[in-house]
Amino acid sequence: MRRRTIHGLALVTLFAISGEMARADEQVVIVARYYPAPGREADLEARLLRSLKYVKQAEPNVSYRLHRSAKEPTVFLFYEVYPSQAARDQHVTETLTALRREAGPMPEGILGRPPEVEAYGFLAE
Repeated sequence: MRRRTIHGLALVTLFAISGEMARADEQVVIVARYYPAPGREADLEARLLRSLKYVKQAEPNVSYRLHRSAKEPTVFLFYEVYPSQAARDQHVTETLTALRREAGPMPEGILGRPPEVEAYGFLAE
């Protein structure tokens, strides 16, 4: 239960931060790192791949990519680019809510530590 609460708080905090950083008409970039518990790497990878497939179908205008660290192969990274703050807001309030209804909550013990989620604001081209 604690991990789900931490993950939920991270999303709420990120939602607030990303809203402050980006203007409504600018792209929003999110980087999220996930750390599986020892022995749960395959479980987390499968869950993240299902999430990726779901989001790509629900939000075809969003660049949503899943990576695995070359240096630490047990670390997974989502790189997300939203065309606008409104698209990011829709992702948080609608798409992630629907995904959680379909997939259920993050299984207990699958994460070794809370995800690290960071928003980036546009600086220059």
